[in-house]
Amino acid sequence: MAKFLVTLSCGPEAPVRAVRAMFLAKVAAGKGHDVTVFLLDDAVYWANLGMAENVRIPTGDAMIDQIRELQAKGVKILVCKPCAASRMIGADDLPQGYAISTAADLIDLAAESKVISL
Repeated sequence: MAKFLVTLSCGPEAPVRAVRAMFLAKVAAGKGHDVTVFLLDDAVYWANLGMAENVRIPTGDAMIDQIRELQAKGVKILVCKPCAASRMIGADDLPQGYAISTAADLIDLAAESKVISL
């Protein structure tokens, strides 16, 4: 199976793109691929599951459902350290399956993965 890296930089201001990114990660994981999601810029707000609970896009897909399925499948969800820090999000604030990460890790993952960026 392949390795996929899904990078997401948009938060609640672009819910369709954000939910779609998580949906694609979920589909890839469901097909048995090794998937990592990397949240940067405003996408770090998706570490707040309370915010994700209220987002549903026109197709009917809900952000919280995508996140819960990614968590159940063991998909790593990495959160950009400086992006999170500037938004007052720390490692202790992250839900299960999320971890703080760096740009260096993002580049390493991109070098060895097929990349989907939204």
